[in-house]
Amino acid sequence: MDVTTSSTTASAATGVALTSEQVESGNRIDRLMTLEIRPLSGGLPPGIVVPMYEVCRAHQGAPLSMAAAAALKAKVRPGSTVVIATGAGVAPKLPLGETDGPVGAAALAAAIVKGLHAKVVFVTEDAHLPPVVAAVELVNTKLATWAESQPGRTYEPITVESFPIGMNAGQTRSRELIERLNPSAVVFVERDGPNVEGQFHGVRGDCRDPLTVGYVYLLAYHAAEAGVLTIGIGDGGNEVGFGAVREAIRDVLPMRGRSLAGHASGVVTVVPTDVTVSAAVSNWGACAVAAALAVLLSDTELLHDPDTEHELIAVTVAAGARDGATSKQSMVVDGIDFSGHLAFVSLLRVVAGISIRTSSAA
Repeated sequence: MDVTTSSTTASAATGVALTSEQVESGNRIDRLMTLEIRPLSGGLPPGIVVPMYEVCRAHQGAPLSMAAAAALKAKVRPGSTVVIATGAGVAPKLPLGETDGPVGAAALAAAIVKGLHAKVVFVTEDAHLPPVVAAVELVNTKLATWAESQPGRTYEPITVESFPIGMNAGQTRSRELIERLNPSAVVFVERDGPNVEGQFHGVRGDCRDPLTVGYVYLLAYHAAEAGVLTIGIGDGGNEVGFGAVREAIRDVLPMRGRSLAGHASGVVTVVPTDVTVSAAVSNWGACAVAAALAVLLSDTELLHDPDTEHELIAVTVAAGARDGATSKQSMVVDGIDFSGHLAFVSLLRVVAGISIRTSSAA
């Protein structure tokens, strides 16, 4: 992965300048979020994490976690609203969604509330509400404790908006949400987007009935029309954001991301975002953006912690979320046992914490 030696660099998509120290910190965070430890067989396709990252990194022109965090820092003002859309999967295998998405989205939401003093609103389709609501309730409890720990701290609790199934209802709901919430940013975490033919897929090529899917991706287009920052966080190419680098991503996927239903354009979405963060696990990408934001703001309180990670996985599973790799309702995310995710969060805290403590600006 590239390491810049210049004093500053700028994200090609957002134009936000980063210092050489911020770039190096972002490089370190990015290396960690792209550590591939998925099972070698029987789960999600192995060997695609780093090639997908390199495609997005070349397009972005900066470390992906840091580019996303810097864009949020530049665009989100105190009191403004950030929309986070998450929830992926359909019945029968993932009737209430998967464990990848809500957990990382919750960690990122907490960092945005603490660091940028914004209001966060989650958006998810009706079927995915139970795990998403469970994650949000846990984080709101944590935020209340955080606010009580120091006089003068205030925050607005995170809220959840549901999203209907189908294109027509989705068009209406998406426009209504953008107009009513007037967000400063819209972030997608593990949220499916359609391919050229308008079909939704899993990364392994399974096609999802469009009549059973919430067209939450429409928020990306309506946000763009309104000049609102959009960020996509994913791990397979089928998620919102990868449309910005669609053909290059297809080139690094096995069989160019073939659709098992025979759709010529494959699994990769056409939906772009201003910043696309490609990680080994979407939860990790969201946590990485939160860590990069902590570095930019020199605030270790924004860093996610292993205990909260464990609790988030537990409450989402209890609410019906399943592992996206095996479709089992267990403490597993993308085929990786929860212990692997706790280890990731622990090391991420160390990496970001060292950058915060030893920065020349500290």
